[in-house]
Amino acid sequence: MGETNRKKHTGCLYEKNGYWQMRIFYYENGIRKPISRSTKLPVKGNKKRAQQMLDELLEEYSSATDKATASRDIGFFNYLMEWLEAYKSSIELNTYESYKDIMTRYIKGQPEETILLNELSPMHIQALYNRHIAQGLSPNTVLKLHANVRKALQYAYTVDILPHNPAAKVMLPKKKRFIGSFYNEDQVLNLLKLTQDEPMYPAILLAAFYGLRRSEILGLKWDAVDFKSGTLIIRDTVVMYKTVEDKEQTKTKSSYRTLPMTEDIVRYLKQLQTKQLENRLLLKDGYTKNNYVCKRENGEAFSPNYFTERFGKIIKKHQLPKLRFHDLRHSAASLLLANGFSLKEIQEYLGHGDIGTTSNIYGHLLFKAKQNMADSMGNTLRISG
Repeated sequence: MGETNRKKHTGCLYEKNGYWQMRIFYYENGIRKPISRSTKLPVKGNKKRAQQMLDELLEEYSSATDKATASRDIGFFNYLMEWLEAYKSSIELNTYESYKDIMTRYIKGQPEETILLNELSPMHIQALYNRHIAQGLSPNTVLKLHANVRKALQYAYTVDILPHNPAAKVMLPKKKRFIGSFYNEDQVLNLLKLTQDEPMYPAILLAAFYGLRRSEILGLKWDAVDFKSGTLIIRDTVVMYKTVEDKEQTKTKSSYRTLPMTEDIVRYLKQLQTKQLENRLLLKDGYTKNNYVCKRENGEAFSPNYFTERFGKIIKKHQLPKLRFHDLRHSAASLLLANGFSLKEIQEYLGHGDIGTTSNIYGHLLFKAKQNMADSMGNTLRISG
């Protein structure tokens, strides 16, 4: 029976059914654990090769132990960045950028940044959150930061770098319910009237009418506009990272949806398509060829940031009530609610993944339904004066 030793781990070869088997004993959090594997090599004439395979297996476990030990000695922030790089292939690039941004912004430069991972305690993380809250950071942002920190540290626990997840033992602020701004019917109509000559008017119209996300408007292509059937297919998006624009599928399966076009929308989009063809003939080589519905007069695609920045300037120019471009989506939802549509119907129209999202964002706008309920109770329980 051959035997060897590598950095505390031990192993041996033994025979079973005419084949060499390997058994090693490795250490996990100080506990000695066995593992057996077959070499799939017949005993006769293969002892040297079997010993080599055992040595390689021991080296593999020793390297993993060394890596785990080294990871315990890394600083908190540096570990988060290493984890994020390893996690990068599992998430969308814009998600990666958002994770990196929030952890860099709120951990780098803080006293907890350089605390060694094996010395990081729940109190350190609690102090980090408490400091940010005291300085005015919103509870929702702290919760987003915590989600990333906890996920990263959970991985360290799972692979035995840490004996527990210190982020699992902190007290968190209560999440504040998001209440988006929105325009009423008259305000939306006024906005559309004032912006008819704006290059981004098609985007404003689609956002207000269909409640499309910015990325969905940017990704809408003419081959998704079916004039014959009178439908729009929302299937592509355009998102912007810090250094690159990228095209991807919709945010969720529910975001992929088909929406009907009214006669007004069909007429407008046909006019827009004709205008774009005229510009292409007029500018010739100066026209950027692409299939996007919303673009500049020379064919260039809009960047996501342009919508956000330009819309803010439009609101300020016309002295309109403060509104973000994304709030046109909220405005569409509020108008649908005001016209008696259910949250389930609005969920499908907006492309939310589940009705809980729709309810959390727009449930407070169900005043008409509440008014009908109150009137019904008033008719049932008449109170004499």
